[in-house]
Amino acid sequence: MEIRNARRWAEPGARRYVGALMVVFAAFLVRSLLHPILDRAMPGVMFVCAAIIVEFLWGLGPAILAMFISIPIFDFFFVPPFRDVTTLDRRDVLIVIGFLLIAPLAVALIEWLRRAQYRAELLAEVSQTRYEMLLRADNERLVLADSVKLGNALMTYLTRHLDAVFYIANPALRYEYLDERFRRYSGAAPEELQRSGLRGQLHPDDAARMAGLFDASLPMPARGAYTLRVRNARGGYDLLTCELEFFHAALGTFTILRRRSLPPATTSAPASVTADASPKRAARATN
Repeated sequence: MEIRNARRWAEPGARRYVGALMVVFAAFLVRSLLHPILDRAMPGVMFVCAAIIVEFLWGLGPAILAMFISIPIFDFFFVPPFRDVTTLDRRDVLIVIGFLLIAPLAVALIEWLRRAQYRAELLAEVSQTRYEMLLRADNERLVLADSVKLGNALMTYLTRHLDAVFYIANPALRYEYLDERFRRYSGAAPEELQRSGLRGQLHPDDAARMAGLFDASLPMPARGAYTLRVRNARGGYDLLTCELEFFHAALGTFTILRRRSLPPATTSAPASVTADASPKRAARATN
């Protein structure tokens, strides 16, 4: 993988060059303190160290500045004759050449190492980013696969028990569905069903027993058959035997209630049947 920004490992700005000047000045102070001991020996060692430190901290440009500033400083103050610019002999040339052989080599090696280090860090960040993208894509794939499986399972179940299913809900999504026949049977207004849902049409004891169907924070009731007291249009309660099923998905658990037996008919239906049948019975009695 090609990384084009490896040379930009050092932070940009003029502060690097100010820092390089301060490091060179620190090297001058240290060499001045050691001058009574070293005298004419090793005049450029401290400045080579300064160039290496500057290169390690701030990069190639400040290191070059530090090297070029260091040459006249150590040649003027620490190469005999001291503090004399009129005399330039063989000793001065050899010391400057030695400095220019050692300091640039050390700076170049450190620059190469720092670029390699920064390139490795960039590669690690790119690899981490791609790994996270791969994990997200894999999670999305799993969610989609789970959604497809859930859709297939729901379609199979609903196709098999279409007439018997009267309630579908997912508390995590705040989704609730009641079929039209149940709506008509309860006699509740659409606004009331939309506000209270199935919970409002159950007996309070049964609503408390099945509370996990309506609140995702409560434990779900067990899968299986239940007998519920359902409010009818007369204001009373009828027994309804139903089957509870679960379909687990990434977006929550879908619950389905399926009728196993229909509730008793309302009083209006038997009355209408009796009214229709009475003329025929009267005719038979007459004959």
